[in-house]
Amino acid sequence: MTTDYKEYSKIKKDFFKKHSLKKVDTSSMNEYGTYHKEYICEDGAIFYEVMEPEYCRQVVEFKGVPIEVEAKLFRTEYWSSDNVQSKYCYEKF
Repeated sequence: MTTDYKEYSKIKKDFFKKHSLKKVDTSSMNEYGTYHKEYICEDGAIFYEVMEPEYCRQVVEFKGVPIEVEAKLFRTEYWSSDNVQSKYCYEKF
């Protein structure tokens, strides 16, 4: 499931309101530009994020001419101990 940044921020904020954030563990960035964060709360609940670049190719049409374009996006995959289903938020890199 894909969400916009506003919804992603609300989900994260609501999670911290419910569970009271204690600390954040952030990994080092690997050779592919990927890193992750674990937001650990007082009650043991955890909010997880995996951030990485994503390259997307798509054919778009300009004035009747199909042209392949590539975009570099910043993808955040997130889930929590409350909801283990991954969601994705995309931003311009």
